Amino acid sequence: MENAQNTAQLSPVAGASLSAAVERLDNALNALETRMRDLKERSETQGGDSSPTENAAEARRLQGEIDALKVREKALEAAASEAFEALGVAAKDIRQLLNEQAA
Repeated sequence: MENAQNTAQLSPVAGASLSAAVERLDNALNALETRMRDLKERSETQGGDSSPTENAAEARRLQGEIDALKVREKALEAAASEAFEALGVAAKDIRQLLNEQAA
């Protein structure tokens, strides 16, 4: 996430887009984790309407979604880092060209 913040300093649009995407993934991950906790608590307190097999299947499904979101989050963080590095190289090249033209 630190690289995404650095990217925002070099390119506000790119940095904001990546930061927003990472934030959306974090929010989705938190929502899924909350839902899993709620389902677990409900099954423990109610003994409930759902069978243990249904609850276990739902928990596995939600865990799969969480795992997929974590993978996407890591990919976005890697993309943010690469974008940060590319922007740094581009800025350096632009400065070099401007200095050559000024000379």
